Amino acid sequence: MIRTPLRPLARILHARASGENPDVIEEENISLRHHEMQVQARQRAEGRLLVLGLFFVCAFGAIIARMGMTAVSEPAEPVASVPGAAIAAQRADIVDRNGSLLATNFETHSLYAQPPQMIDPIGAAEKLVEIFPDLDRERLIKDFTGKRKFLWVKKKISPEQLQAVHDIGDPGLMFGPREMRLYPNGSLAAHVLGGAGFGKEGVNAAEVIGVAGVERQFDDYLRDPANAGKPLQLSLDLTVQAAAEQVLYGGMKLMNAKGATSILMDAHTGEVISVVSFPDFDPNDRPRPPTSGFDPSDSPLFNRAVQGVYELGSTFKIFTAAQAMDLGLV
Repeated sequence: MIRTPLRPLARILHARASGENPDVIEEENISLRHHEMQVQARQRAEGRLLVLGLFFVCAFGAIIARMGMTAVSEPAEPVASVPGAAIAAQRADIVDRNGSLLATNFETHSLYAQPPQMIDPIGAAEKLVEIFPDLDRERLIKDFTGKRKFLWVKKKISPEQLQAVHDIGDPGLMFGPREMRLYPNGSLAAHVLGGAGFGKEGVNAAEVIGVAGVERQFDDYLRDPANAGKPLQLSLDLTVQAAAEQVLYGGMKLMNAKGATSILMDAHTGEVISVVSFPDFDPNDRPRPPTSGFDPSDSPLFNRAVQGVYELGSTFKIFTAAQAMDLGLV
């Protein structure tokens, strides 16, 4: 860019010859130069805004197109395993200090539907609701008669339920083999064991993962194939655990208490022999966590042995007695 001198010699000489003030020429040139700079700056800013606007238009266009494709696309049937993402279904057992079984795996089936292959979707939905009362009839009919090509109905079913669904005879209702976690002692030591659920899953396999308690704490060990299925042995004694739960439950009912807890430890080794918390739950059918606004301590999932906060009370007297013994007062 060629700039005009602020004090051009020819104009300065002419101004002096005519008796004019040469400084006026410089002020005019400065004003003109500022105006030119403002015009150029505005043009550059407008160009940048135009480019930025085009970028945002393209970006939002791509997002809207993607959302539209997602909205009209059909859910694909899950794959049991894909390259680089195999589903590891095996999980080691959990036993007590004497080898008694606390948790193991159980062969079961999942139930899924492929509506395009169904003969009588409405009739099948009504019969499924009779077998599984917790299913929503209207939602099931809507899914079966809509455009969906695949949907889960139940992630795990009992042999009796499998036979009942099989008797419906609709080819669009299908079963997939999988393993589930089984706790043969029901609610015994429920808070210690915690529970397990499904992680990655497909129609022919499902990954069992720990969601709480020992199942979650030692999840890596229980799922590690390198352990060759070696069970995880706890310090708990199943017989002592059962006796402690029976006694504590009776005391809780006798006192009409909201809950109760107890911990039994080996004073010589520090091993935990028994941990009891009431109310409890069956990890085979683990309840949902409490929603917001609900007191967590009212939930059976609340472990009073490790999550409860209590005043020291008479347990502090041991320190008073110990100090008295140190001072030779007793």
